[in-house]
Amino acid sequence: MLSYVVRRLGWAVVVLFLVALATFALTYLLPADPARVIAGLRASAADVARIRRALGLDEPFLIQLGSYLVRILRLDFGHSYAQNRDVLPLILDRIPATIQLAFGGLAVGLGIGVPLGAVAAGHRGSWVDRVATVLAVLLVAAPTFWVGYVLKNLLAFQPLINWHLGIFPIGGYKPLDLRYLALPALTLGFAAAAYYTRLTRAMMLDEMSRDYVRTARAKGLPESRVRWHHAFRNALGPILTQLGLDLGVFLGGVVVVEQVFTWPGIGKLAVDSIKTVDVPLIMGTVLFGTLFIVVANIAVDVANAFLDPRIRR
Repeated sequence: MLSYVVRRLGWAVVVLFLVALATFALTYLLPADPARVIAGLRASAADVARIRRALGLDEPFLIQLGSYLVRILRLDFGHSYAQNRDVLPLILDRIPATIQLAFGGLAVGLGIGVPLGAVAAGHRGSWVDRVATVLAVLLVAAPTFWVGYVLKNLLAFQPLINWHLGIFPIGGYKPLDLRYLALPALTLGFAAAAYYTRLTRAMMLDEMSRDYVRTARAKGLPESRVRWHHAFRNALGPILTQLGLDLGVFLGGVVVVEQVFTWPGIGKLAVDSIKTVDVPLIMGTVLFGTLFIVVANIAVDVANAFLDPRIRR
């Protein structure tokens, strides 16, 4: 088991290095000039050149790349041009909001999708199954930003305008305040719920067609026990894997949801950095997003290895 974890950690380092390399190369090839952005449109060419020299932007590509990788190893992600702060504290300030939104969205997605998919599989071909399938298709097809604006209008704007009830704030963020978290989490969770419904239904149908389920039924076990104690437990592997993927993506910043609700997470920070051509901040947010995805995948792989010895072998 230890060798399996070490191998996964080794590949994680490789992935992070390749992402850092690709991100640096892409930002190096950007048509926009960070020095010009910092100096302003009316700055002289001499001022822009001085800023480029001060930031090391006039050095060859390999020298810039080498010094950047060395700084990364020292946990120095650079200084934000636009916000005049070090990149690492900027990102760390956004992590609590991102964690709340990620876990809130996953709670909604799992709370709706997994039971609905399991019930649909247990009533295959019935009206319950058809309703669950149609609902999943609608949630997948609905654009996330549209769902967000609809929820804002129905649950935030309309009660405030018609009845002067400010149940859910229209935007912003307060730590551990469910009134601010509810609408962004629902918007994020509805999209996830559709995928978990389809995945759970497919896995449950596959498990319920296996020999051990027929044997359990032949022994006279109640259908609910067969479905939940036997089939559902064996269907958890793919669901757990998808959960790890979603958790990593959500922790890396859900750009659309954060933009719609002005949620101060890592995704919104990344969008703001792109708008201002803030190269150190762009690279920092991309690396942290990748780090979250890699860590979540490793955690899920280790959990699956504990559940299934075949993975360790």
